[in-house]
Formats: sequence, structure tokens, C-alpha cells
Amino acid sequence: MSTARPPMTQSSRNAPLDALRHDASKLLLALFDNALVGVYVIQDGLFAYVNETLARLFGYTQDEVCGRLGPLDLTDADTREHAAQEIDKRVRGEVRASFYGFKGTRKDGSTFDTEVFGVATEFQGRPAIIGILMDVSKRVHAEKEAADQLAFIRGLVETIPNPVFYKDATGEYLGCNKAFEAFLGASRESFVGKSVFDLSPKELAERYHAADQALFDAPGTQTYEAQVKSADGSYRDVIFNKATFNRADGELGGLVGVILDITERKELEARIRQDAYFDSLTGLPNRRLFEDRVGEAFKLAKRHHTKLALLFIDLDRFKEVNDTQGHHIGDQLLIEAGQRIGSCLRESDTVARWSGDEFIVALSDVSDAGDATRVVEEVIGQISRPFHLSGQFAQVTASVGLAMYPDDCDNIEALLSCADQGMYAAKSAGRNGYCQFVPARQAAARARRDLAVDLRDALSRHEFHLHYQPIIDLKSGHIVKAEALLRWNHPSLGNVPPDRFIPLAEEMGLIGPIGDWVFQQACQDVMRWNQQRPAEHPMVQVSLNKSPRQILDGTSEVHWLDYLNDLGVPADYLNIEITEGLLLDASDEVFRKLDIFRRAGVEISLDDFGTGYSAMSYLKTFAIDNIKIDRSFVQDMLSSPSDQAIVEAVIAMAHKLGVRVVAEGIESEDHRALLIREQCDFGQGFLIGRPMPVAEFMARIQADAPARQVPRFEI
Repeated sequence: MSTARPPMTQSSRNAPLDALRHDASKLLLALFDNALVGVYVIQDGLFAYVNETLARLFGYTQDEVCGRLGPLDLTDADTREHAAQEIDKRVRGEVRASFYGFKGTRKDGSTFDTEVFGVATEFQGRPAIIGILMDVSKRVHAEKEAADQLAFIRGLVETIPNPVFYKDATGEYLGCNKAFEAFLGASRESFVGKSVFDLSPKELAERYHAADQALFDAPGTQTYEAQVKSADGSYRDVIFNKATFNRADGELGGLVGVILDITERKELEARIRQDAYFDSLTGLPNRRLFEDRVGEAFKLAKRHHTKLALLFIDLDRFKEVNDTQGHHIGDQLLIEAGQRIGSCLRESDTVARWSGDEFIVALSDVSDAGDATRVVEEVIGQISRPFHLSGQFAQVTASVGLAMYPDDCDNIEALLSCADQGMYAAKSAGRNGYCQFVPARQAAARARRDLAVDLRDALSRHEFHLHYQPIIDLKSGHIVKAEALLRWNHPSLGNVPPDRFIPLAEEMGLIGPIGDWVFQQACQDVMRWNQQRPAEHPMVQVSLNKSPRQILDGTSEVHWLDYLNDLGVPADYLNIEITEGLLLDASDEVFRKLDIFRRAGVEISLDDFGTGYSAMSYLKTFAIDNIKIDRSFVQDMLSSPSDQAIVEAVIAMAHKLGVRVVAEGIESEDHRALLIREQCDFGQGFLIGRPMPVAEFMARIQADAPARQVPRFEI
């Protein structure tokens, strides 16, 4: 059966129009009665008709308007000429319809914004205009507010001194401010509508594009460091702070970014590091950096059961060259001597300027003493060659002391001492040679073995006890923390220094049980302090040093937290201190274990901060609550501008990262005053209080007063 429709005839097409014509009068009346818009008929310059809505908009009755007022009577003077032109064009037949806005004037003289749509027609055989009028005051006001806001935002963005840019959701630039134009050295017209690949070197553009895409994939905010090629062709270190924005329909609109130029800060950090860790004359590592590196090398040697050699090198007759040929020649000789020594080493070895005309070398992972002596002989041969310096000839030789771990010494201090004494022995033997000096080797080994035997039973004999060194809030002077320090009262030797028995305990596998005892005792003490402290005294927290071996071995993070819960000790009463050395070679397992403590509410502190030459990277890798500035920087900061600069920079950078700072080694009021001025958070040292027994420490808390009046500074 066919379903095709019959074709439309002319009569069927005209049917709707005929119906409209039939009902035109009804439809027109319905339109005139519209309560939302004004309807009017204009003829001969007057309103032939207005509906009630239009009359009410202008504050009149229909009778007051119809046949009495014309459209120009209801038009504000500022827009009257424009309205007259639009009406005239339709009356004369130039246009059939017109749409425009004007200011309407009410009966009371007030004005409002209107829009009209009028169509030329005939009424009773003469030209007329029929149209509708709408009050658009609210819309115009809203549009003005939006325009004002946009103008304000544009003005604000232009006045921001940092470069600001914004892109659409495809990554193409939409605009920027003047600072961005100046930074790139190009007008905004030259890059609007372009992508980073059109404006930046390929390696930078790929980095920017990947970051933008990551932000678009996960809308929000984003901060990262990168480089930007500036107008002069140089590369600047910057921080990008970016955030996405949405369109009115809620869909992603793009991103806005602010650039912070940190080139000068980076250069300052580099200068601070250079001054702190490198010799200003030779550019070689200085004593501080060498001690850090050899400390790490020593840990690796112990861990992997390899050998480590130290060479202590002194230039024979250097003083004679310096005095007779001038300091500038002496300086050049030291520079070249350092280079010659370095040429004899591998990349894994380290040479440093120790002091004056002394150099020191660490040879890591050497096979035996013969391997080390071959390097020594090469160094002596290199130094003995003539030096040609600024047209002058100089001749020196080298005396070298050699010490080996573990063959000669079992700790760093002894290794340095043996190498130093070996150098003096080589000088005494006639110079231009070397000596491997190993004093009292058998006696030292025997004493160490006896100490190990006694250490094994020290815990069961209750020979350990804790001392607590107070840590104060530098602003208030109140004790808010205490570092727990283990003491061993040996029955015959008396107090054995911790640096003597702690490494031994680690080697013997006793550090776990000893560490657990320290933890349990400290928990009981800190609970008692906080129960008995005066009401006005702030909470006191105990800090425990956790050795790398304790972190790497065992599951202390589990049973320590269980013990806290069983004893009812709040987790924030406890702070765990770790060393930079632990984080240097830290595995994911180390970070996982530390994170267990942090998520439980236990704070983590980084001890001896600054002694590691890549310390800042740790703060980015793992969230640290506190850092403790190493006492070597604090003690010397009053006499050493470099140390003071390091302390100030560490405090400032830590606070930027939301990390609090503890300064160790405060020994004078001047130390404390400087640290308060730099807004350091906490202080520890002999000025604050020496390590003391638990009863004496509790008495300090009960007194609830700082040891000395804290100086005040206006910041």
C-alpha cells in the first residue's frame, strides 16, 4: 500500500495565511494586551495607540499618551536625534523595519534603557509605524558591570610586574600583559593564536606543552620550575604558577599562568654553595665538602666491605716559593698543583684543598694498599715536575701520608689522623715521599673488642640512661622540645662517648634493642612531662635519633606505634630525627617506613642539615616537618659571612617550603639574637641548656621560664 503524500496545492499552501488573516484582529488584540512588552502605533508624529504596559513603563496612563504625546516626547535628549532619524526613515519608506536602543524619559523625569523594534505600515490609509518596546535597563546595567569588571581585570593584569599569560584549551595563546611582552621581547599580536612550538626552542616547548596537557587532563593548579629564553637570548630560571579556568557553560576554557623569575635566587644559591663547599682559590672542594664526601664514601665502604684510602699531601718548600717569588706565583702554583693531583684520580675519587699548601685525597673502592700506593707515586711524580708560572720557574715536591680503611683504621677520625701523621712522618724522613702510618693498631683493636663484649650486656645490666637537651621556641623562650641522648655509664670506664659505642652497636646488630629501649623510656618521660607541666606551659615534644640501621632493618615503625597507642601517648609528642646520609641513598622502602610515622602524626626532622652537598633535593623528595641546621654553621656565623649567609638562606628557603627550623650549637646571646632576627623557629645549644638527667629537665619545665630574657626585634 502506498504511503506517499499527495502534492500540496496552491490552496493548501495558503491555508495557514488565510487562517491568520481571518483571526488577525484577535491576534493583534492579544499582542496589544501583552503585559511584558510595550506595543505602540505611531502616526503623524504622535502615538496613535500604546498598550497599558508601555504607558506604565513611562509613568503615564494610556489616555495621557495616545494622541497627546509622540515618541520624541518620551525620549531623552541625548538619544532624541537618533530616534528621530530611525522613525523618519521608516515613515519615508527608506527602510521597512528598524531595531535600536535609546534612553526613555519617564513622566517624573527619570530615564531608563529601552530597545524598540518597529515596522512601517499603514493605518487608516496613511503611513504609520507599529512596534514593540522593551525595558532593558537591567540587562544594560549587567552588561556595564561586566564591562567594568573586565576593564578592571585587564588593568590589574597589565599592572602586575610579573609576566602573565593565558591560553585556550588547545594551548594557543589568547593574550598576556605588558610584563610578558617585555620578558619575551615581542608584542602580544605576534604570538596570540600561536602555540609554544611557534615561540620557544623545541626542548623548552616540549616541556611546556607536556605541562599544559597534564594540567588540562587534571584541571586545577600547577607549579613547576623550568627555563625561559628571554628577549636578549639568555636563558632565565623561572617558576610557572598556572591554573585552569572554565567557560560560562562550565566547560574547560583554558589556563592562566604567572611567571616568577628566580634566576637571581638560583645564582645566589649557587654562590652560597660555592662559598660554603669550595675553595675560592683552586675551585676544589674545601674541608667541609671533603668531610661530607669522605663520610659518604666511608659508609659505602662499610656497607659493601670495600677499601678506602686517604692521602694527606703537603707541598714541600712551598713557603719558600711564596715568600721569594710572591703570593700571586704561590697562588698559581696551588691552582696548578690541585689540577695535577686531580689528573691522577678517577671520577669517583675526591681531591680537596685542606688548608694552606695541604691537599687531601679520598680514593674509594681501592683493591689493596698497592693500588693506593701507585696513585701516591703518580701524585709525587706530577708535583715534582717544574712549574712554569707567569714566566717564572718554581720547583716543589710533595710529602704524602697514606691510611687505609679497614686495614689501618676503623673510623674516619682515626683514618684522617693516621694520614696526617703519615704525612709528617714522610717529611721527617726527608720529604718527596710517602709513609703509611698505623700507630697502636693492635692495642686499638684489642680495646675495641673488649668494649664490644661489655656493650652486649650493658642493656641487661641497666647501664644505659637518657639525658635530655632542651630545645626552646626562640620567640617565647619556652622549652617546647627535648632531644633524647643516650648515655652509657660503664662500670670501669665511666661515661663512654656515644660516638664510640653507637657505631659498634650498629655493627654488632644491637642498635635495634637499644633503640627500642630508648624509645620506650623517652615515651614514658614525655608523657610524664606533659602531665605535670604547668597549665600555661606549651606542649613538650621529645626528639629521638633514629639511625639508618634502625630504619633499614626491622619493623620498628609498627611496634613503636603500637607502644604509643598502648601507653596513650599522643603521636605529636614524638619527633624522629634522621640524617641526610640516610636520604642520600634512600630506597622506596625507607620512604615508605618514614611515611608510616608521618601519617600516624609523628613529626620527622632532618638532622645536621647543610653537611650534605645535595641537601635541598631531600626536601623535595620527602615531606620533612623540621630541619636542624648543623652546629658548625651556627657556631661560626658571627665570624664567617659565608656561614651567616648559609644560615639565613636555609631559614628563608625552609619557611618557603613550610618547614620549621631548629638551630643547633647556640652558645651565646649574640647567636640567639641573630637567629631571632632571621625568624628561626627553635634553638638548641649550651646557652639554652646542656644535656641533663630527666629530673633536672623536669625541674626546668616546672619553672616554666626561659633561661634568659629573649631579645625582641621588630620585623
